[in-house]
Amino acid sequence: MSSPIKITGELAPDPSMCMFHLEQPLVEDWTLRFSREDESHGSALAEHLFDVEGIARITVSGSTITVVKNTPAPWPLLAGAVGAAIRAAFASGQPLIAPEAIEALKAMPTDGIADTVNALFENEINPALASHGGFVRLAKVEGRDLQIEMGGGCQGCAASKMTMKYGVENAIRRVAPHVRHITDVTDHAMGENPYYKSDDPASAPPQN
Repeated sequence: MSSPIKITGELAPDPSMCMFHLEQPLVEDWTLRFSREDESHGSALAEHLFDVEGIARITVSGSTITVVKNTPAPWPLLAGAVGAAIRAAFASGQPLIAPEAIEALKAMPTDGIADTVNALFENEINPALASHGGFVRLAKVEGRDLQIEMGGGCQGCAASKMTMKYGVENAIRRVAPHVRHITDVTDHAMGENPYYKSDDPASAPPQN
């Protein structure tokens, strides 16, 4: 008899998004996005999740499934259905992710990653961070692995980990799903003017 599947939910700052963490990776070193139901053919995980009413988009990366909803129903009500769909996909005996979807990612060239990420930072990420006096830059590319450095108000900011995880990393994986590891190499201890100071309760980032 197989062991029960343990699923842990994590709410994101974006109220339309919730992450569901499994104990074992679903895909190794890749990020797969399913934006429409017709993209899920052959991937049992996405097929079952799209059967849940109100699910708009699915991202699978490592052992995490990020689900975006387009319904006002709160996550505490949807989480049970999402968990049941994940378990049903495992029980189906069908491939959780279509093999051809993985092969398509493997075929993506890596020589354009730097240009893609730099364009993302210039056109999308840094204009958003500018309101906090911050910015990010691509410090180094090694194959499919990236090193990112934060500066200005983001360097040493108490919310920098959230910004990196939910903002920068998600955006990178959206435009470059074949990226493997993303590492923050910022020396946050040297931040001179962080937007939120970790030792100042009055400046702490809002909790969701």
